[in-house]
Amino acid sequence: MKSAYLIAGTRLTRFLKLVARNGISIYPKYLVRFLFLFQNGAWASIFHRKEKKIYGEKINNQKLSDNPVIIIGHWRTGSTFLHQLLSLDPNFVTPTVFQASIPDSFLTSRKSYEPLMSRMIKGTRPMDQVKLGLDEPLEDEYALFRLSGYSPLEQVIFPKKEGYFLKNYPGFLPKNEKLQKWKDSLIYFYKKLLIYSPKTILIKNPFHSLRLDVLNEIFPNARYVHIIRHPYSVVPSTQRMWDIVGTQNSMNTHWQKPSIKDVSEVLNEMINTIETDLKKLADNRKYEIKFEEFEKNPKETIKSMYGHFNIDYSNEFDLKLNDFLLSISDYQKNKYTLPEENKTIINSVLKPWMNKNKYE
Repeated sequence: MKSAYLIAGTRLTRFLKLVARNGISIYPKYLVRFLFLFQNGAWASIFHRKEKKIYGEKINNQKLSDNPVIIIGHWRTGSTFLHQLLSLDPNFVTPTVFQASIPDSFLTSRKSYEPLMSRMIKGTRPMDQVKLGLDEPLEDEYALFRLSGYSPLEQVIFPKKEGYFLKNYPGFLPKNEKLQKWKDSLIYFYKKLLIYSPKTILIKNPFHSLRLDVLNEIFPNARYVHIIRHPYSVVPSTQRMWDIVGTQNSMNTHWQKPSIKDVSEVLNEMINTIETDLKKLADNRKYEIKFEEFEKNPKETIKSMYGHFNIDYSNEFDLKLNDFLLSISDYQKNKYTLPEENKTIINSVLKPWMNKNKYE
């Protein structure tokens, strides 16, 4: 899937509200994206009505567990790799690409969507060599956007002005009554996930890094894993990622690549907020991972984390980890030659944090 995938699977009424609120550019590329999302939205609406009829009462009655493991941290810090490995644990249930893409009807519509989606969603992600597939783990932001109609991703799809879109979203949450709708969407999605598989919930979402207060209301015993990485890797990789995502999904001509300075400032704000919010929690509810150490010895890092949270590390999980790590032994990360002027910009924003975490 190379285009317009961020909101494919959104019900038609929600999609049309987004278009009415933002508008699109009248060029062939954007009209093709509009038509694709329009017909996709019509099918999503039909399947939603069917699922609501079959599962509506059961979803309402489903109890939501209060102790998920939530991976937080800035984009490109290695959170996807950590999510992939933890999702192999048979005691966890985590959103898949299919479930996050079709959140309104994933309990009943798999057979209808799979023939087409399995051909469209394959290979690797456009920003790196991470495998794509319907059953690969995926962050829940895409499901929450489709369900609630709210996400900072709206300004990736409908960019409005110059500058980095994430600088316009303090807290990454809607205001007033829209906040309750967002909470209800998250609760609804994870109730459905528990109906699908009643296990411990595993969540990964960088946007949640600025939502800990709200998440703690919903999940009062949530455990947080914060992953960090050298900004010289994180900042240029994030800049490249958002430029690819914006180019492939925007519905108008206003998309612009974010600057190194803007990405650095958002990274600095995020890690400072995470550190402040984590200080409010008991030690047994938080754990920090340094990517550089995790990459060298992922199994030992996970064992240490499990010990900290008192999670059982099973033989079955260990075998799955061994097989997966062997399968990706030839994986090649993206490599960047960071210009000295960009290092200077990153240092000007993040030097105190880098010194504190011994990043030279």
